[in-house]
Amino acid sequence: MSQDKPVIELKDLTKEFLKGARVLDSVSFSVKRGESVALVGANGAGKSTLIKILLGLVKPTSGKVRLFGFEPGDSSALERVGYLPEIPGFWGELSATELLAELGRLRRVDPSQVKKRREKLLGILGLRLRGVRRMEGYSKGMLQRTGVAAALLHDPDFLILDEPMSGLDPRAQEKLRAILLKLRAAGKTLLISSHSLEDIRSLCDRVIVLEKSQRVLDGPTAQVLQELVEKYRSSEPWDEDPLGEIPEAWSLDG
Repeated sequence: MSQDKPVIELKDLTKEFLKGARVLDSVSFSVKRGESVALVGANGAGKSTLIKILLGLVKPTSGKVRLFGFEPGDSSALERVGYLPEIPGFWGELSATELLAELGRLRRVDPSQVKKRREKLLGILGLRLRGVRRMEGYSKGMLQRTGVAAALLHDPDFLILDEPMSGLDPRAQEKLRAILLKLRAAGKTLLISSHSLEDIRSLCDRVIVLEKSQRVLDGPTAQVLQELVEKYRSSEPWDEDPLGEIPEAWSLDG
C-alpha cells in the first residue's frame, strides 16, 4: 500500500435499518497510515455500526467505504486488521492458550511464531498461568485481556478497538495504555471507540465525533475535547434523548 493512501476512506456513508431509521447519515472522513484516532459519540450515535461496516459485518445502504483501498470484508484488507469488539465472545470450552493457537492457524501465522507471540502476549497481559484454564470461568476483565491478545497475535497494521478498557481493573488499564502507546510509536494505525476522555487524551492524535448519526466534529484531540467539554456543560442537547438536570437536594419524590 502506498504510504499516502488512506487506511480508511469513507464518502457519504449512510446506513438505514428498519422503517428508514438512519444510524449513519452521509458520514465522510479518512484516516491516514500511522494516525491514532478516537471515535466518540453518545450511545446509539452509530460508532459500533460504523466499525461493523468497516469489517464487512454490516453492509452500508449507500456511500463509498474502503479499507486499505479494498471493499469492506476483502481478505487482503482484513488480514492487516486487529479487532477488539466491545464484548469479546469466545468458546468457553477453550483456554486462552488454545484459542490463540487456533486463531494463529486461521490467520496462517507460522506455528513457532504463534507460540512465541502467544507466550509473550499472555505474559504481558497477566494470563501466563490462567491462560491454560477454560474461558468459561474467566471474569469480564480476563476475557477482555484475551481479546487484546487475539487482536495483536498476527501483528496487524491497523487496530480497531471498541471500548478497549471495558472491564479492566486499574493496573490492567495502565498496561493496555502502555501497549497502545508503544503500538502508536511503532507506526501502527489505531481507531479507538471510547467514552473515556482520559484515554482519548493520552492515546489519540485526533478525535471524530458522531452525533445523531452524523460527523459533527473532526480535529486535533485537544481542540475537539475542549469543544466537547463546553458542549457537555451547556444545555444544548447533543443526544436524541438528552440527560436531565440533577436536583440540588437529592430526592426522587420532590
